[in-house]
Amino acid sequence: MIQLFKNLSSDQRRIGLVIALNIAIVIIESAVGVISGSLALLSDAWHNLSDVLALVVTAIALGLGTRPANSEMTFGYIRSEMMATFINAGFLSLLMIWVAVEAVDRLLHPMPVDGWLMMITAGIALIINTASAIILGGHAHAHTHEDDEADEAEHDLNVRAAFWHMASDAILSLAVVLGGGAMILWGIPWIDSVLSLVFAVVILIASGKLLKRSFESLMDHADPKMVGKLSQIVMNHPMVCQTHDIHMHCPSSKERYFSAHIILDEALSLKEVEAVIETLRHDLSYAGATHILLQPETAKYNGSNEQCNGHIWHNH
Repeated sequence: MIQLFKNLSSDQRRIGLVIALNIAIVIIESAVGVISGSLALLSDAWHNLSDVLALVVTAIALGLGTRPANSEMTFGYIRSEMMATFINAGFLSLLMIWVAVEAVDRLLHPMPVDGWLMMITAGIALIINTASAIILGGHAHAHTHEDDEADEAEHDLNVRAAFWHMASDAILSLAVVLGGGAMILWGIPWIDSVLSLVFAVVILIASGKLLKRSFESLMDHADPKMVGKLSQIVMNHPMVCQTHDIHMHCPSSKERYFSAHIILDEALSLKEVEAVIETLRHDLSYAGATHILLQPETAKYNGSNEQCNGHIWHNH
């Protein structure tokens, strides 16, 4: 077990620590939420449970990212991020819908809530969430090689997203603390329900965006503006006569796969064709494509059967 821990990267060790801390929050807030009758604590606990799942996915993604593709998984595990995001966001959205319905019911039929238990428990969650954000945000970026910096940047993207997630959780916990204090000072029972409703709406909006983005990725949806931008780069090359079967998909948050068939003059030598493809790959990479596949063809595949003197874009 000790050896396994040593083999983990620094990012994975920090995320593992934050996962343990957030599991503690889920257990404490769930138990006290039931005892005190606080729906706000329960909704915050379930939100933290989704965070735990998201952090586990992040840790797995960091590990799978180092595994090469093979004959069975020719693209590797690149879609695992979006698949897990879709499941987590869907699960969280259903929970928040239930919280919103329950909050409205409690507004119509108020229930007593233990303000002290609510405030103390949320205070503990606030401390843990703040500590988690500090753990994830306190990574020093000192590198000596450009390749190391590029690899670390990809890892830090996931860790940075987790950092902001923990920071937002700390704000939600602070809101529950203030709500508990208001209940103690002024004896207003509906504050818990209002907080729960606000939390549910805010989290539903955030999870809805994640649900939409992950679904679009799984369905190979592409940004029309980006497709147009990359296609224009190809068509603007003076040696490209025509293009067709242009496709782009984004299997993860960092990847843009672009492919196209390009029709070239059949008089070009193989060396000249390679030069065209190398130039296009460079320009497309600079524009944001991360994986590029270009298939050179002759006028035989020209859909309009015209000579090689025009730029026509076909997308089948």
